[in-house]
Amino acid sequence: MRNEPVVSGREYSVDEVHGHPATELEDFEGKTSFRATYGTHQHDVVGVGTVEDEKAVVHEKQGDDGGGRDVRVWQVTPTTEGFAAEHVPNA
Repeated sequence: MRNEPVVSGREYSVDEVHGHPATELEDFEGKTSFRATYGTHQHDVVGVGTVEDEKAVVHEKQGDDGGGRDVRVWQVTPTTEGFAAEHVPNA
């Protein structure tokens, strides 16, 4: 797992979800994992996601299995190139 510091207020591109390219928002629903990249920063997210209002909200959890405490919240939205994830403070 790669967990470099998260750059706040930036859209990360989603490289993969569950080890393959994401094809729909429902790929982020339930227990999920995805890799997000911003420039040279890469971050592996493990957590629990819900889909609402044409976006997925993923509550990142601590630990490789996503069973720990809440770390941060990500909002995932579709883009013309695939999907983007952004850390959402106080969500």
